[in-house]
Amino acid sequence: MRIGRSFGSLLGLLLLNACASSPSGDAPVQLFGAQDAPRFHAYLACTSNTVDCAIVERAFDRWADDRHVMLETVASDNRVFMTGTPSPAAEQAQPYRITMRYVPDLSAPANPMGGGSMRPMISYNATVHVFDASTGRLLKTMSFKDKAIIDQDSGQANPYINAQVRAFLKQLDPAYAKASAS
Repeated sequence: MRIGRSFGSLLGLLLLNACASSPSGDAPVQLFGAQDAPRFHAYLACTSNTVDCAIVERAFDRWADDRHVMLETVASDNRVFMTGTPSPAAEQAQPYRITMRYVPDLSAPANPMGGGSMRPMISYNATVHVFDASTGRLLKTMSFKDKAIIDQDSGQANPYINAQVRAFLKQLDPAYAKASAS
């Protein structure tokens, strides 16, 4: 009986340890080094049926220029998104590869039953994967999302799209929050 309990406890401990070491956990990843220099090469895939991804890509380009990040825009089915795919040799000088899938959406809610109209909403979902550049091993997965009601009197949705991209990037790169606040 004792052996059965001990074996059961050991098995339970091993299973818990396996769960705790999943790749989407909080692996220690330092994306920026000395003087806030980036330690990664970044890839962005923007897909949307309702938002012009060129607006989103320009906002990401501004961040990349400000923070000296090597950023490439790719299709969402690109090999860089696959676990186990090492980065190209030229990019392995940096320890990490970051992939970002950014999916913005602009929706006009259906008319309420009482008549009238509702204001449109802008939202996004983003998934970020951090890979070891030399092995392609997935180190960390992060998910982000947000939504905002658009004030139609203010005109175009572009300022809202740009604000959401900035808010997303500030979560990924806290130093960008400080730099853009000044």
